[in-house]
Amino acid sequence: MPEIVDRDTARKLFSHYRREREGIRNDPAMGSICLICGSIHIVPKAGEPRQLLCRDCGFAFFRYECGSCGATVDGRDPLNPGCDGCGLRLCSCGACGCTTGRK
Repeated sequence: MPEIVDRDTARKLFSHYRREREGIRNDPAMGSICLICGSIHIVPKAGEPRQLLCRDCGFAFFRYECGSCGATVDGRDPLNPGCDGCGLRLCSCGACGCTTGRK
């Protein structure tokens, strides 16, 4: 479950990461903030263990722990691009969790 933050903190983080997305994966609070609408109403997406869902605007995003190194992977961070083989995100360590291909 994402870390819960207050509205003032969420507003500041939203403003910062809307301008510069790199590093979102390293900020635990960003697991509870929608980067589209700024909402703090984020819940796990049903049937998708690696995705979170904004209850206000419906935006779904990948955010999970890398199975190889344990780092946070966040699909909104440019350093976690999508894997061409499976669609999961590549961790900064280079792992994606699949065996079908690498980006």
